[in-house]
Amino acid sequence: MRLKLTLVLTLIILGFSSGAQICKYVVNEKDPITDDVIRTVRTRLTGPTPYYYFSYIRNGSDYKFRVEVGDYEEVNTSLEKGTELIMRAGNGAVIRMQSIEKVTTEIIKDFGSKITRYDITFQMTEKDMLDIKDSGIVFIRIKDMKNTFSDQQIPEAVVEISKANAECIFK
Repeated sequence: MRLKLTLVLTLIILGFSSGAQICKYVVNEKDPITDDVIRTVRTRLTGPTPYYYFSYIRNGSDYKFRVEVGDYEEVNTSLEKGTELIMRAGNGAVIRMQSIEKVTTEIIKDFGSKITRYDITFQMTEKDMLDIKDSGIVFIRIKDMKNTFSDQQIPEAVVEISKANAECIFK
């Protein structure tokens, strides 16, 4: 038993030290006509509520960033097309993106409670994605469901995940 545990731990440590990375794609395919790479990688930032999910999306040379938000407050609102999201990458780069469409919150029932949720997609550049790949996201400012700005300092573990997931977009 002890030998098995030691062997398993050794394999885990070797896996981490070798820099092996397993990309967990939501979408990973090739466009049958253009041969463009189509990929989506999703990361949970916080939770259970409020919760934020980040998704990196690539379709050929088109890059997008999606944020999914949910909270136990009942808020019926919308965010206009062109809503700005501002992030700071670990290398100091300030990344500014605008939403590509208007979004409206939806209220869903969850075990007797109500959760207000929405997801909003922003256009980004390849350079923005490369900045995230190289140094991660360390801070984010986004309009929340109350149409005020919400600031999030990103925990170090999530910074590393944001880097790794952005790297997956380029593999």
